[in-house]
Amino acid sequence: MDYRISLVGLFIGFLVGLTGMGGGSLLAPIMILFFRIPPVWAVGTDIAYSTVTKAVGSVVHIRQKSVNFKVALWLACGSVPATVLSVSLVQFIRKQYGNAINSIIIHSIGFTLILVAVLLILKPYIMQRLEKKRLDQRKQAVLEGKEVSEEKTVLWEKRYRPIVTALVGAFVGFLVGLTSVGSGTLIIVSMAFLYPRLTSRELVGTDVFQAFMLLASGAIAYLNAGTINWTLVGLLLIGSLPGVFMGSKLSKFIPDRYMRPVLATVLAISGLKLI
Repeated sequence: MDYRISLVGLFIGFLVGLTGMGGGSLLAPIMILFFRIPPVWAVGTDIAYSTVTKAVGSVVHIRQKSVNFKVALWLACGSVPATVLSVSLVQFIRKQYGNAINSIIIHSIGFTLILVAVLLILKPYIMQRLEKKRLDQRKQAVLEGKEVSEEKTVLWEKRYRPIVTALVGAFVGFLVGLTSVGSGTLIIVSMAFLYPRLTSRELVGTDVFQAFMLLASGAIAYLNAGTINWTLVGLLLIGSLPGVFMGSKLSKFIPDRYMRPVLATVLAISGLKLI
């Protein structure tokens, strides 16, 4: 079984390197469907594994100065406590009702995978529309001499946007604590709506850093509950590190417009099998 787990890590790492996001969502379903690992243990192990990979990614993005710490911290204000709450709820249901929690987790992962699959397909169109809208607003501002309700803009940016950002973080954090799925795709699309001035590099860097904080809190909570298989974490990392390297190298030869629909289809099928 050891080599098979490392092969799974190689496959997941390859997908992450190839697509940048979405591939990691397959890890928990693979552990549940193919290796028959109990869902609570699969989620805890996935979160611990992902914490290590996001930590490495965070260091890279911080060095490249592509992390907007202000946005990441606002997201973490919601995501970190929500993740801890979600894991605590999972452990409470597990203690009170035993195996009933496995059914809840499996169905939650299924629905989340379908949501991620839909967003993977829609993301390019959403980003294009947001970019077009941003350019139109700039043109309008120039034509009107920058008299575009600055007071409303300041009120939104200073007061309401941080609250909405924290609420988005809380929603995603709760989902990730329950399913270990969706921290990347859901957050990037949300940030693109809320912070249209962020560049693509900043969106990715900020997402990776906030995901590290979110996942680290979940890993600590699952560690306290004793539902992380560290042997599996190590074996997955052994396979995933060369996988990420190979996927990253090949990504320039395989257009994203081809890989994204394939990955979305696999995620959707996996989600339907779990529901």
